[in-house]
Amino acid sequence: MIPEIKSIMSRDLEYGALPEEPDDCEVLIEVEIGPKGETGVDVFYLTAITPKAIMRKADTRWGRGYLITPTFSWSDVEKTLRSLLLRCIGDDWTEISDKLNRVLNREHENNLPI
Repeated sequence: MIPEIKSIMSRDLEYGALPEEPDDCEVLIEVEIGPKGETGVDVFYLTAITPKAIMRKADTRWGRGYLITPTFSWSDVEKTLRSLLLRCIGDDWTEISDKLNRVLNREHENNLPI
């Protein structure tokens, strides 16, 4: 079974738009991913963040659910997600979703703020 992106969006930033400072930003992204050619999705979250934005944060944190990118662009986010999906092929959807959840944050998991 092969996963595919069904939709991608952000409450922080309209799809296709760039932040005021693409090299110094943090954008929460919601991705619906499901089996290729089938209906049904799981929702995953990630935060695309630049090194400059990380340096502005004073606290120490874990890295799961973060995509660190030198400059934010929707095309880079999608390209990186597609690359991840190619590494998460599985025999069934549960296996795929669990693999994705190791890198991204699956909706309705007890994810602690990081």
